[in-house]
Amino acid sequence: MCGICGFSGELVENLGIKSLKEMLGSLIHRGPDDDGMYFNKLIGFGMRRLSIIDLNNGHQPIHNENKNIWTIFNGEIYNYKFLKNFLQIRGHKFYTNTDTEVIVHLYEEYGEDFIQHLSGVFAIALWDNNLNKLILVRDRLGVKPLYYTIKNNTIIFASEIKSILCCGAVEREINNKIMGSYLTFRYIPGEQTLFNNIYKLMPGNSLVFVNNKIRIKQFWNVDFNVGFNEKPEIYYEDNIRSLLQTAIQDRLMSDVPIGVFLSGGLDSSIVLALASKLSSEKLKTFSVAFSKPSAKTSLSEFNELNYAKRVADFYGSEHYEYTIDTKEVIDDLNDIIWYLDEPLGDPTAIPLYYVSRLSKNHSKVVLSGEGADEIFAGYEIYREPNLINKYNNIPYFIRKGFIEPLVTKMPFKFGKDFLRRTEMNICSRYRGVGRTFREDEILRLLNLDFCESITNSLVEDYISSIYRTTELGDDINRMLYFDQKVWLPEDVLMKSDKITMANSIELRVPFLDYRLVQFASNIPSKLKYKGKCEKYILKQAFADILPDFVLKRQKNGFPVPITSLLNSEYKSFAQDILLSSSSINRGYFNKSYIENLFNTNSTRNPYTSRQIWLLLTFELWNKLYIDNFNTNANTPNIIEQTS
Repeated sequence: MCGICGFSGELVENLGIKSLKEMLGSLIHRGPDDDGMYFNKLIGFGMRRLSIIDLNNGHQPIHNENKNIWTIFNGEIYNYKFLKNFLQIRGHKFYTNTDTEVIVHLYEEYGEDFIQHLSGVFAIALWDNNLNKLILVRDRLGVKPLYYTIKNNTIIFASEIKSILCCGAVEREINNKIMGSYLTFRYIPGEQTLFNNIYKLMPGNSLVFVNNKIRIKQFWNVDFNVGFNEKPEIYYEDNIRSLLQTAIQDRLMSDVPIGVFLSGGLDSSIVLALASKLSSEKLKTFSVAFSKPSAKTSLSEFNELNYAKRVADFYGSEHYEYTIDTKEVIDDLNDIIWYLDEPLGDPTAIPLYYVSRLSKNHSKVVLSGEGADEIFAGYEIYREPNLINKYNNIPYFIRKGFIEPLVTKMPFKFGKDFLRRTEMNICSRYRGVGRTFREDEILRLLNLDFCESITNSLVEDYISSIYRTTELGDDINRMLYFDQKVWLPEDVLMKSDKITMANSIELRVPFLDYRLVQFASNIPSKLKYKGKCEKYILKQAFADILPDFVLKRQKNGFPVPITSLLNSEYKSFAQDILLSSSSINRGYFNKSYIENLFNTNSTRNPYTSRQIWLLLTFELWNKLYIDNFNTNANTPNIIEQTS
């Protein structure tokens, strides 16, 4: 893995090598092992390398035989040995053993369609010197990020937003118009970012920049609309096992030690079980947990080290664990927010930061179970369509004449929201698993003058387009498709990439092999969430190699005691930040509304705690990126290649 950046267009000579070096300097954490760049009057691009394959000879940029096609690349091509053999038969000459080199030769063979032949995760920049054409590519599921902006007929791109900001030609301005979407989702769905005029290249998309114009094309999308004749359960179990085993075998490709992030839950246990059988070396496993907050809290709510240790012992891994002191989080929080680029209000970034820091001293590459929930229905919310169907099958006169009048008269809220949702279609009812503020709350939170500048039309259009794409799917599969297009790349994968790369380690996610994702999309929903059992078919597929204490364990996610902490250690810290004059004077938020969030009853509510955490990360992000932007990185020594 590495970090890439560059620019092409009318500003190339004005930006120059100096700007490119500064952009690369901000990415040194993504690639501390090596660096390189290619520069001429039409293009400047470069990379920082984390050496995983062909450690001695994999220096980028990589070129073809004639040195008229150049590429920089962040990711791994898992089928590169097969591709290399094919290309050599076709007459191509290679000068390295790295996976990067297959990219330039595939482009020679297939032009822009070269992407279709790649199996892996990638953010690619390829320069065709013959056509003066720049091609940017992001992998199918969005495991690797890629951002860009257009200014004065020039495209500027990078693996991280901070690198784009370092070029000196881009203003640091907040994209106020989509603030409502950020407060709703805790991230920005679609191509927009919280920075004005800086965009994401979407997963499964390529961008071509030629003659100062851009053309964006989708080259892959998971298909939930393919009809199928339902097969016996054993058919799905066998294919899941075969596809996941192949995915893990591919991801064990490395010239450096490999480990596994281990929670003790189903997904990471499956990864460890298969990887242990396939690896020729003893694997290392890594787990973290929080120390007990001073507020009264059950230890089991946020500490799963015992479960992880049992799984590690069962499969014989070399296990490492770390307990996070809740006080050290405050010291490290600015660093975590800095590495994320945008103010992601997801507290699971905290344990991910510490488990990544733990593993970097032992394994340069780690596997994790990310993505299994979004393809096999691992969240309880996916059960809702079945519950709604059951309710709506109750005779109309009982629902309308007895149940609903009774629930409406009750003094508490229980049941009322469910009844309201039974009358909504899936497009209106489901907007992901991480929603934070409701629309009515946003209107009260934001100052009146600021509310008038907000429009969610860009994000709403994107959300609507997702549901239009899956008109033929049932509600559970439509929810899964939504989460694969929105929640997975914008929260789960963005967080995973940025935080692991902050610690200079490479994260590999075998559940998101695109072949497994496509196969899972056509498994009947009733086999994904069956009764009260989430990920039913996944559990069945691996029931014979998993211990009972994993199979029968209730899902707990990656527990972070934010509610307890905001009611104890973090309460004063959060209040001081959010109610400070600098925060209030930004003019975004209503001070009295924030004060009300901190009353005793509110901070004990997980829903309110999630809101406070979102606002806290937003204010700290403002201080880092808007008030006082500083890369805090030394400019590396670049090996310059010019033509």
